[in-house]
Amino acid sequence: MGITTKRIELEHGIALHLREMGEGKPTLLVHGWGVPGTVWDPVLARWTEAAGRVLAPDLRGTGWSAKPREGYTLEDDVRDVVALIDELELSDLALVGHSKGGAIAQAVALERPKALRKLVLVSPVPASGVALDEPTIAYFESMCGHREGASTLIGAMLAMTPEPALLEALVASMASVCIESLLGGFAAWRNANFGDRIGAIETPTTVLSGAAEQVLSPELMRTMVVEKIPGATLELIPGAGHYPQIECPDPFTAMLLAAIG
Repeated sequence: MGITTKRIELEHGIALHLREMGEGKPTLLVHGWGVPGTVWDPVLARWTEAAGRVLAPDLRGTGWSAKPREGYTLEDDVRDVVALIDELELSDLALVGHSKGGAIAQAVALERPKALRKLVLVSPVPASGVALDEPTIAYFESMCGHREGASTLIGAMLAMTPEPALLEALVASMASVCIESLLGGFAAWRNANFGDRIGAIETPTTVLSGAAEQVLSPELMRTMVVEKIPGATLELIPGAGHYPQIECPDPFTAMLLAAIG
């Protein structure tokens, strides 16, 4: 299967770069903070024809998408993803969100429930946000916008050693993200505030968490996400940290494909 690229102009004026391949029921892969859609490349390389159509956008401020000087709240990202679903007329959709993309996906599931058939959250930021102290916030922000910081942050979030080429691509992609997106997206981690609403999510939901995840631990996933969404289930990815699609792409992709059905 070959990958095609498009630039999608959304109704509110933001243009998103999109890669897609395959035919059939769609799956939309929403990446997380600090990286573009290329974080899903190991998954795309292992995608099967039987899994249907897969779409991987770059969110605003990342990759080849528009990079406005402002507008990097969680609500802005949710608006973009909802508009993308509407623009492409996606239905019977499996929505997959990683990290901050997991918070986005939870909000989209509330906004467009009839468009979704499955919701898969990969180490998602909880809908109620993540409490961080001021020294931690200052440290993360000091690491933003330069290659050394990207390498340090990514290294701290891994539990397994990825293939060198995959690790290099991940570091380079984070270093390329505009500073407005990095700072705004990191604030979205802390400021998500719709945890009281996710009990209304009706879409069948699977949460995938690295068993060795230190940033958003499996126990945090259980108490802040799985127990809040009716019928949600938690599956652990053996040995993995925060980037299972990079750390262990073979078992992760197999688990993801099983989850989307």
